[in-house]
Amino acid sequence: MSIAKIQFASREHRDFFLDMMARSRKNDCYHRAFFYVMGIAPETRANIHQMFDFIHDWIEPEGMHGGWQTSGTVRICHLAFNLWNGYTEERHGRDFTPEELFCCEFAPYFIEGIKLRYPEYCRELSPARRQDEQTR
Repeated sequence: MSIAKIQFASREHRDFFLDMMARSRKNDCYHRAFFYVMGIAPETRANIHQMFDFIHDWIEPEGMHGGWQTSGTVRICHLAFNLWNGYTEERHGRDFTPEELFCCEFAPYFIEGIKLRYPEYCRELSPARRQDEQTR
């Protein structure tokens, strides 16, 4: 997906995404989705080093318990971690359901994150296929 086609919440979101991808070891769907979602809110951008270890190239689940977390940033982090590697907290599995994650103002950007993670499944439907599906 071209950067021009990605919907960003703000200029800061876009700049964060580009900066993180430049720092990242890989430019793959996992990194693109993770950094895109983590860049949605100012709080998650400011605390990225608590949530991601750049040296080892892995997520830091302990960051979920930072004093800076709000209900919205927890949703952001849950989705970003899940898109990274399917991560869920076993005793808080319900917190990772679409109902819990998408019931917030970040939902449109969460969809963009999903598109970045699963580009092969989130293609635009051709006009003929779209019409076929509408007549079913």
